[in-house]
Amino acid sequence: MRSLSPEESARRIIRELLAVQPGERVMIICDRDSEMEMAHALANEVDALGGEYVISIMPSRSYKQANELPAAIAKSLEEVDCMIGLTRASGAPTYAQAVKVLYNARRLRAISMVMRTMQHFTRGGALADYRQLHAEGVRLAAIWQQARTIRVTTPLGTDIRANIGNAAPIIECGFATQPGQEAAFPDGEVSQGPNEGTAEGVIVVDGPICHVGIPDEPVRLTVKQGRVVTIEGGKAAAELRRIVEEVENADNIAEFGIGLNPNSLHNGDFEEEKKARGNVHIALGDNIFYGGQTQSAVHMDMVLYRPTVWLDETIVVQDGVLTFL
Repeated sequence: MRSLSPEESARRIIRELLAVQPGERVMIICDRDSEMEMAHALANEVDALGGEYVISIMPSRSYKQANELPAAIAKSLEEVDCMIGLTRASGAPTYAQAVKVLYNARRLRAISMVMRTMQHFTRGGALADYRQLHAEGVRLAAIWQQARTIRVTTPLGTDIRANIGNAAPIIECGFATQPGQEAAFPDGEVSQGPNEGTAEGVIVVDGPICHVGIPDEPVRLTVKQGRVVTIEGGKAAAELRRIVEEVENADNIAEFGIGLNPNSLHNGDFEEEKKARGNVHIALGDNIFYGGQTQSAVHMDMVLYRPTVWLDETIVVQDGVLTFL
């Protein structure tokens, strides 16, 4: 399997995707479970081009605090130009409300590598042509921007609809070169939060689920007025149901995303598979990043295979194949 060295990936992220300039300040946020070789490779690249870095290490959060940054780190972000989130246990650097405030104020740009490992850093989706991905993301976002409804179906029985349009679709295709922009690595998706309270229908999840893993059997969620009301299936369904019952607002339908990356692996990892070309992910929990008003300790992506997606009457994905290109 082809791969990049950690140094090659760091060079691409720092010099091209984040476009760090001499004199800029970069914060790399890790937790106790992060693979520090990635942090050191990124820091070395910042240093080599004349930037200034700091590596901050926070506690490894469980799902009950997954979106919370320590106050000291959140405050320190006000003093940097760029942030790279490398926490392994949680998505706090991506979904914390303090980060969204800085994006909205055009005071921060960021690359999210939360809940990722060295394999994500050097293989699969990391090898993509990000300029081509970004061009495709722009095309899909232009269609999405004009739509007012989204519908997703799958062969296993998913059929869910929602109103959209209160917030603009987000192009996450690697590049975060201007203040206020956020991307991921590896990357390749367009996503949007549905209008709150409008999602209705059934979701049948056959791909990996954040905080749960690969389901032992498909997980069936019934959604009414934007909230999950029942979760059925095997052991994975029981675990997901426990989290939804324990965590406030974890039942909220927070995001619809369409994967674009042709290099992403089908390896059972939700962070890799949600970016894979033709996959869809639907997220539960916090939607602040997507312009919503619902806060939660979790933002849980759930991957669906072979989806068909309508934006109004336009089919943009059919049975897992992109049709808008």
